[in-house]
Amino acid sequence: MRRFLGILGALGTAALAFGLAGAGPIQFPRDHGAHPEVPLEWWYWTGHLQGSAGRQYGFQLTFFRLRDIHLAHFAWSDVASGRFTFEEKTHLALPGIAGASEQHLDVFNEDWSASDQKGAQKLRLRTREGLLALTLSPAKPPVLHGESGLSRKGPGPDEYSSYVSITRLNASGTLEKNGKTEALTGHAWFDHEWGPGGLPAGISGWDWFALILEDGSELMLYRMRQTDGTASPFSAGTYVPPAGPPRSVAWKDVRLSPKTTWTSPRSKATYPAVWELGVASLGLEVTIAPLLADQELVTSASTNVTYWEGACNVSGRLRGAPIGGRAYVEMTGYAGRDVPGLRDR
Repeated sequence: MRRFLGILGALGTAALAFGLAGAGPIQFPRDHGAHPEVPLEWWYWTGHLQGSAGRQYGFQLTFFRLRDIHLAHFAWSDVASGRFTFEEKTHLALPGIAGASEQHLDVFNEDWSASDQKGAQKLRLRTREGLLALTLSPAKPPVLHGESGLSRKGPGPDEYSSYVSITRLNASGTLEKNGKTEALTGHAWFDHEWGPGGLPAGISGWDWFALILEDGSELMLYRMRQTDGTASPFSAGTYVPPAGPPRSVAWKDVRLSPKTTWTSPRSKATYPAVWELGVASLGLEVTIAPLLADQELVTSASTNVTYWEGACNVSGRLRGAPIGGRAYVEMTGYAGRDVPGLRDR
Protein backbone atom coordinates (compact mmCIF):
# COMPACT_ATOMS: atom_id res chain seq x y z
CA MET A 1 0.00 0.00 0.00
CA ARG A 2 2.94 2.15 0.71
CA ARG A 3 3.97 5.76 1.03
CA PHE A 4 2.76 6.98 -2.36
CA LEU A 5 -0.80 7.34 -1.14
CA GLY A 6 0.12 10.56 0.66
CA ILE A 7 2.15 12.19 -2.09
CA LEU A 8 -0.74 13.85 -3.87
CA GLY A 9 -1.63 15.70 -0.68
CA ALA A 10 2.01 16.48 0.01
CA LEU A 11 2.33 18.19 -3.36
CA GLY A 12 -1.05 19.89 -3.12
CA THR A 13 -2.64 17.92 -5.98
CA ALA A 14 -6.05 16.30 -5.72
CA ALA A 15 -6.45 12.64 -6.72
CA LEU A 16 -8.60 11.89 -9.74
CA ALA A 17 -11.57 9.56 -9.37
CA PHE A 18 -10.99 6.80 -11.90
CA GLY A 19 -13.68 4.11 -12.13
CA LEU A 20 -12.78 0.55 -11.26
CA ALA A 21 -13.67 -0.53 -14.75
CA GLY A 22 -10.60 1.35 -15.97
CA ALA A 23 -8.24 -0.84 -14.00
CA GLY A 24 -8.36 -3.75 -16.52
CA PRO A 25 -6.72 -7.20 -16.30
CA ILE A 26 -3.03 -7.21 -15.36
CA GLN A 27 -0.65 -8.64 -17.95
CA PHE A 28 3.14 -8.97 -18.04
CA PRO A 29 5.58 -7.68 -19.14
CA ARG A 30 3.42 -4.70 -20.12
CA ASP A 31 2.13 -4.01 -16.59
CA HIS A 32 5.64 -3.84 -15.16
CA GLY A 33 5.82 -0.65 -17.24
CA ALA A 34 4.25 2.78 -16.70
CA HIS A 35 0.52 3.56 -16.63
CA PRO A 36 0.14 7.22 -17.69
CA GLU A 37 -3.67 6.92 -17.62
CA VAL A 38 -3.55 7.13 -13.80
CA PRO A 39 -2.03 10.02 -11.83
CA LEU A 40 0.17 8.12 -9.39
CA GLU A 41 2.57 5.19 -9.68
CA TRP A 42 5.66 3.78 -8.04
CA TRP A 43 8.22 0.98 -8.48
CA TYR A 44 9.83 -0.11 -5.24
CA TRP A 45 12.60 -2.48 -4.17
CA THR A 46 13.90 -3.50 -0.76
CA GLY A 47 16.65 -6.00 -0.15
CA HIS A 48 18.97 -7.67 2.30
CA LEU A 49 22.53 -8.07 1.08
CA GLN A 50 25.70 -9.72 2.35
CA GLY A 51 29.11 -8.38 1.42
CA SER A 52 32.74 -9.04 2.27
CA ALA A 53 33.44 -10.85 5.54
CA GLY A 54 29.71 -11.29 6.08
CA ARG A 55 28.87 -7.59 6.29
CA GLN A 56 25.10 -7.04 6.27
CA TYR A 57 23.36 -4.31 4.29
CA GLY A 58 19.79 -3.29 3.59
CA PHE A 59 18.63 -1.13 0.71
CA GLN A 60 15.50 0.62 -0.51
CA LEU A 61 15.03 2.08 -3.99
CA THR A 62 11.77 3.70 -5.09
CA PHE A 63 10.84 5.45 -8.33
CA PHE A 64 7.66 7.56 -8.18
CA ARG A 65 5.67 8.98 -11.08
CA LEU A 66 3.20 11.74 -10.23
CA ARG A 67 1.74 12.53 -13.65
CA ASP A 68 4.78 14.09 -15.41
CA ILE A 69 6.88 14.50 -12.27
CA HIS A 70 9.38 11.77 -11.42
CA LEU A 71 10.76 11.41 -7.89
CA ALA A 72 13.04 8.80 -6.35
CA HIS A 73 14.30 7.65 -2.94
CA PHE A 74 17.32 5.52 -2.10
CA ALA A 75 18.25 4.35 1.39
CA TRP A 76 21.20 2.25 2.58
CA SER A 77 21.56 0.49 5.94
CA ASP A 78 25.11 -0.55 6.85
CA VAL A 79 24.45 -2.82 9.81
CA ALA A 80 28.04 -3.42 10.92
CA SER A 81 28.85 0.30 11.08
CA GLY A 82 25.44 1.24 12.47
CA ARG A 83 25.02 3.79 9.67
CA PHE A 84 21.87 4.72 7.72
CA THR A 85 21.86 7.14 4.78
CA PHE A 86 19.27 8.22 2.20
CA GLU A 87 19.11 10.31 -0.97
CA GLU A 88 16.29 11.71 -3.12
CA LYS A 89 15.65 13.13 -6.59
CA THR A 90 12.91 15.20 -8.29
CA HIS A 91 12.63 15.89 -12.03
CA LEU A 92 10.13 16.51 -14.78
CA ALA A 93 9.77 13.71 -17.33
CA LEU A 94 12.35 14.74 -19.92
CA PRO A 95 14.43 12.70 -22.40
CA GLY A 96 17.65 11.60 -20.75
CA ILE A 97 16.60 13.04 -17.38
CA ALA A 98 13.71 10.95 -16.02
CA GLY A 99 11.06 8.68 -17.47
CA ALA A 100 9.53 5.22 -17.70
CA SER A 101 8.59 2.90 -20.55
CA GLU A 102 4.94 1.95 -21.02
CA GLN A 103 5.86 -1.44 -22.53
CA HIS A 104 7.95 -3.11 -19.83
CA LEU A 105 10.07 -2.36 -16.77
CA ASP A 106 12.42 0.47 -17.71
CA VAL A 107 12.42 3.44 -15.34
CA PHE A 108 15.13 5.97 -14.57
CA ASN A 109 15.84 9.21 -12.76
CA GLU A 110 19.21 10.75 -13.70
CA ASP A 111 21.82 8.05 -12.97
CA TRP A 112 19.45 5.74 -11.11
CA SER A 113 17.78 3.10 -13.26
CA ALA A 114 15.86 -0.18 -13.15
CA SER A 115 15.15 -2.30 -16.22
CA ASP A 116 14.18 -5.79 -17.29
CA GLN A 117 16.89 -7.62 -19.19
CA LYS A 118 15.97 -11.12 -20.34
CA GLY A 119 13.71 -11.72 -17.34
CA ALA A 120 16.08 -10.34 -14.69
CA GLN A 121 15.76 -6.91 -13.11
CA LYS A 122 18.87 -4.76 -13.36
CA LEU A 123 19.34 -1.94 -10.84
CA ARG A 124 22.15 0.53 -11.35
CA LEU A 125 22.62 3.74 -9.38
CA ARG A 126 25.42 6.04 -8.39
CA THR A 127 25.04 7.31 -4.82
CA ARG A 128 27.15 8.64 -2.00
CA GLU A 129 27.66 4.99 -1.02
CA GLY A 130 29.26 4.27 -4.39
CA LEU A 131 28.14 2.66 -7.64
CA LEU A 132 25.60 -0.04 -6.82
CA ALA A 133 24.85 -2.58 -9.56
CA LEU A 134 22.47 -5.46 -8.82
CA THR A 135 20.92 -8.27 -10.82
CA LEU A 136 17.65 -9.48 -9.31
CA SER A 137 16.40 -12.84 -10.61
CA PRO A 138 12.80 -13.75 -9.71
CA ALA A 139 12.52 -16.96 -7.69
CA LYS A 140 8.72 -16.84 -7.91
CA PRO A 141 6.13 -15.40 -10.33
CA PRO A 142 4.42 -12.06 -9.69
CA VAL A 143 1.78 -11.92 -6.94
CA LEU A 144 -1.47 -10.00 -7.45
CA HIS A 145 -2.74 -8.54 -4.17
CA GLY A 146 -6.44 -8.08 -3.47
CA GLU A 147 -8.95 -9.24 -6.06
CA SER A 148 -6.98 -10.09 -9.22
CA GLY A 149 -4.52 -7.33 -8.40
CA LEU A 150 -7.03 -4.67 -7.35
CA SER A 151 -6.20 -3.62 -3.80
CA ARG A 152 -8.99 -1.75 -2.02
CA LYS A 153 -7.98 0.96 0.48
CA GLY A 154 -11.50 2.23 1.17
CA PRO A 155 -15.07 2.27 -0.17
CA GLY A 156 -14.75 5.37 -2.34
CA PRO A 157 -14.38 5.44 -6.14
CA ASP A 158 -10.73 6.54 -6.00
CA GLU A 159 -9.69 4.52 -2.92
CA TYR A 160 -7.95 1.62 -4.63
CA SER A 161 -4.84 0.74 -6.57
CA SER A 162 -3.47 -2.02 -8.76
CA TYR A 163 -0.83 -3.81 -6.67
CA VAL A 164 1.74 -6.37 -7.86
CA SER A 165 4.75 -7.86 -6.06
CA ILE A 166 7.60 -10.21 -6.77
CA THR A 167 8.17 -11.36 -3.21
CA ARG A 168 11.50 -13.14 -3.62
CA LEU A 169 14.31 -12.25 -5.98
CA ASN A 170 17.82 -13.67 -5.78
CA ALA A 171 20.25 -10.76 -5.70
CA SER A 172 23.85 -10.54 -6.84
CA GLY A 173 26.04 -7.61 -7.75
CA THR A 174 28.70 -5.17 -6.66
CA LEU A 175 29.27 -1.95 -4.77
CA GLU A 176 32.19 0.12 -6.11
CA LYS A 177 33.60 2.84 -3.88
CA ASN A 178 36.99 4.54 -3.59
CA GLY A 179 38.55 2.19 -6.11
CA LYS A 180 37.38 -0.95 -4.30
CA THR A 181 34.70 -3.40 -5.42
CA GLU A 182 32.67 -5.41 -2.91
CA ALA A 183 30.70 -8.43 -4.16
CA LEU A 184 27.11 -8.64 -2.88
CA THR A 185 24.57 -11.45 -2.65
CA GLY A 186 21.17 -11.75 -0.98
CA HIS A 187 17.43 -11.45 -1.53
CA ALA A 188 15.12 -8.64 -2.60
CA TRP A 189 11.42 -7.77 -2.83
CA PHE A 190 9.73 -5.81 -5.64
CA ASP A 191 6.45 -3.87 -5.44
CA HIS A 192 4.66 -1.97 -8.19
CA GLU A 193 1.50 -0.01 -7.54
CA TRP A 194 -0.55 2.42 -9.62
CA GLY A 195 -3.91 4.12 -9.39
CA PRO A 196 -5.80 7.25 -8.25
CA GLY A 197 -4.01 7.41 -4.89
CA GLY A 198 -7.05 8.04 -2.71
CA LEU A 199 -7.47 7.13 0.95
CA PRO A 200 -10.66 7.37 3.03
CA ALA A 201 -11.12 10.05 5.64
CA GLY A 202 -10.08 9.03 9.14
CA ILE A 203 -6.81 7.31 8.17
CA SER A 204 -3.82 8.67 10.09
CA GLY A 205 -1.10 6.49 8.53
CA TRP A 206 -0.11 2.91 7.87
CA ASP A 207 2.29 0.15 8.90
CA TRP A 208 3.53 -2.14 6.10
CA PHE A 209 5.46 -5.39 6.49
CA ALA A 210 7.29 -7.53 3.91
CA LEU A 211 8.69 -10.74 5.41
CA ILE A 212 11.04 -13.10 3.58
CA LEU A 213 11.17 -16.28 5.68
CA GLU A 214 13.81 -19.00 5.74
CA ASP A 215 11.38 -21.78 4.81
CA GLY A 216 10.89 -20.19 1.37
CA SER A 217 7.64 -18.35 2.15
CA GLU A 218 6.84 -14.64 2.19
CA LEU A 219 4.22 -12.51 3.90
CA MET A 220 2.96 -9.01 3.05
CA LEU A 221 0.73 -7.19 5.53
CA TYR A 222 -0.48 -3.61 5.76
CA ARG A 223 -2.37 -2.04 8.62
CA MET A 224 -4.15 1.20 7.76
CA ARG A 225 -4.44 3.05 11.07
CA GLN A 226 -7.59 4.95 11.90
CA THR A 227 -7.39 8.08 14.02
CA ASP A 228 -8.27 6.06 17.14
CA GLY A 229 -5.30 3.75 16.51
CA THR A 230 -7.32 0.75 15.37
CA ALA A 231 -6.92 -1.00 12.03
CA SER A 232 -9.18 0.01 9.16
CA PRO A 233 -11.39 -2.83 7.86
CA PHE A 234 -9.47 -2.50 4.58
CA SER A 235 -6.22 -3.62 6.22
CA ALA A 236 -5.11 -6.87 4.61
CA GLY A 237 -2.26 -9.08 3.49
CA THR A 238 -1.03 -11.89 1.26
CA TYR A 239 0.83 -15.08 2.17
CA VAL A 240 3.05 -16.73 -0.46
CA PRO A 241 3.92 -20.34 0.47
CA PRO A 242 7.21 -22.00 -0.55
CA ALA A 243 5.31 -23.61 -3.44
CA GLY A 244 1.81 -23.15 -4.78
CA PRO A 245 -0.51 -20.18 -5.18
CA PRO A 246 -0.59 -17.18 -2.81
CA ARG A 247 -3.57 -16.66 -0.54
CA SER A 248 -5.15 -13.62 1.02
CA VAL A 249 -4.82 -12.91 4.75
CA ALA A 250 -7.80 -11.26 6.46
CA TRP A 251 -6.91 -8.75 9.16
CA LYS A 252 -9.20 -10.50 11.66
CA ASP A 253 -6.65 -13.33 11.53
CA VAL A 254 -3.76 -11.02 12.48
CA ARG A 255 -2.45 -10.04 15.90
CA LEU A 256 0.00 -7.12 15.77
CA SER A 257 1.40 -5.26 18.75
CA PRO A 258 4.40 -2.95 19.25
CA LYS A 259 6.67 -3.83 22.18
CA THR A 260 9.06 -0.86 22.33
CA THR A 261 9.43 2.58 20.72
CA TRP A 262 12.13 4.77 19.21
CA THR A 263 12.07 8.59 19.05
CA SER A 264 13.71 10.39 16.15
CA PRO A 265 16.21 13.11 17.08
CA ARG A 266 15.26 14.96 13.84
CA SER A 267 11.46 14.83 13.50
CA LYS A 268 10.81 14.08 17.21
CA ALA A 269 8.35 11.42 16.03
CA THR A 270 8.00 8.31 18.18
CA TYR A 271 7.76 5.08 16.18
CA PRO A 272 7.12 1.48 17.25
CA ALA A 273 10.52 -0.21 17.29
CA VAL A 274 9.90 -3.93 17.88
CA TRP A 275 6.75 -5.76 16.80
CA GLU A 276 5.12 -9.01 17.81
CA LEU A 277 3.16 -10.49 14.93
CA GLY A 278 0.86 -13.48 14.87
CA VAL A 279 -1.22 -14.92 12.02
CA ALA A 280 -3.48 -17.62 13.41
CA SER A 281 -4.31 -19.39 10.14
CA LEU A 282 -0.61 -19.78 9.33
CA GLY A 283 0.48 -20.83 12.80
CA LEU A 284 2.95 -17.92 12.68
CA GLU A 285 4.24 -16.17 15.81
CA VAL A 286 7.28 -13.91 15.25
CA THR A 287 9.13 -10.91 16.60
CA ILE A 288 10.23 -8.26 14.09
CA ALA A 289 13.16 -6.14 15.28
CA PRO A 290 15.04 -3.40 13.39
CA LEU A 291 18.67 -4.04 12.48
CA LEU A 292 19.28 -0.33 13.09
CA ALA A 293 17.11 1.87 15.31
CA ASP A 294 17.40 4.95 13.09
CA GLN A 295 16.12 4.27 9.57
CA GLU A 296 13.99 7.39 9.17
CA LEU A 297 13.72 9.35 5.91
CA VAL A 298 12.87 13.06 5.90
CA THR A 299 12.30 13.71 2.20
CA SER A 300 11.89 17.49 2.05
CA ALA A 301 13.56 17.64 -1.39
CA SER A 302 11.12 15.28 -3.11
CA THR A 303 7.87 13.88 -1.69
CA ASN A 304 7.94 15.98 1.51
CA VAL A 305 7.11 12.84 3.49
CA THR A 306 8.71 11.82 6.79
CA TYR A 307 8.58 8.08 7.40
CA TRP A 308 10.50 5.18 8.92
CA GLU A 309 11.44 2.36 6.59
CA GLY A 310 14.14 -0.11 7.38
CA ALA A 311 15.73 -3.53 7.42
CA CYS A 312 14.60 -5.84 10.22
CA ASN A 313 15.24 -9.32 11.60
CA VAL A 314 12.49 -11.92 12.01
CA SER A 315 12.54 -14.71 14.61
CA GLY A 316 9.88 -16.96 16.09
CA ARG A 317 7.87 -20.05 15.24
CA LEU A 318 5.88 -21.28 12.26
CA ARG A 319 3.49 -24.16 12.96
CA GLY A 320 5.46 -24.94 16.09
CA ALA A 321 8.90 -25.06 14.44
CA PRO A 322 11.59 -22.36 14.78
CA ILE A 323 11.60 -19.88 11.91
CA GLY A 324 13.82 -16.95 11.01
CA GLY A 325 14.04 -14.44 8.23
CA ARG A 326 14.37 -10.82 7.22
CA ALA A 327 11.83 -8.06 6.73
CA TYR A 328 11.33 -4.51 5.64
CA VAL A 329 8.89 -2.39 7.64
CA GLU A 330 7.44 0.98 6.68
CA MET A 331 5.67 3.25 9.18
CA THR A 332 3.96 6.51 8.24
CA GLY A 333 1.79 9.02 10.05
CA TYR A 334 3.92 9.17 13.19
CA ALA A 335 5.74 12.38 12.24
CA GLY A 336 2.68 14.32 11.10
CA ARG A 337 4.12 14.86 7.61
CA ASP A 338 3.10 11.62 5.94
CA VAL A 339 -0.42 11.96 4.61
CA PRO A 340 -1.13 15.71 4.83
CA GLY A 341 -3.85 15.62 2.18
CA LEU A 342 -5.97 13.46 4.45
CA ARG A 343 -5.94 15.99 7.23
CA ASP A 344 -7.43 18.61 4.94
CA ARG A 345 -10.60 16.61 4.20
